[in-house]
Amino acid sequence: PSIDEIPLEPSGSGFAKIVWNLLIQIPYGEVCTYGELAKEVAKITHKEKMAAQAIGGAVGRNPIGIIIPCHRVIGANGNLTGYTGGIEKKIALLELERANLKRLYYFDKTL
Repeated sequence: PSIDEIPLEPSGSGFAKIVWNLLIQIPYGEVCTYGELAKEVAKITHKEKMAAQAIGGAVGRNPIGIIIPCHRVIGANGNLTGYTGGIEKKIALLELERANLKRLYYFDKTL
């Protein structure tokens, strides 16, 4: 089913729910950075700026990681950082979605 067809009510702060809602909007097979999400959250919350680290904290508290796709969030410059399930699972999920991995890396290893 489409994610829109699944009633989601994860428990979390208002800030976390804003971040999780943005994660749901990342298209299948695409990625975005923590910084890009931070800019979007800043707009939504009417703040001048938002720290990418704050976004990372909310992403890390995502209680349903496959349905709310936190594996689609990458660090600046394509770094595959910060996945609770482990980098190998993050890579496998992105490969399953046929995401373009050419510009991504982890631990100084290009994919």
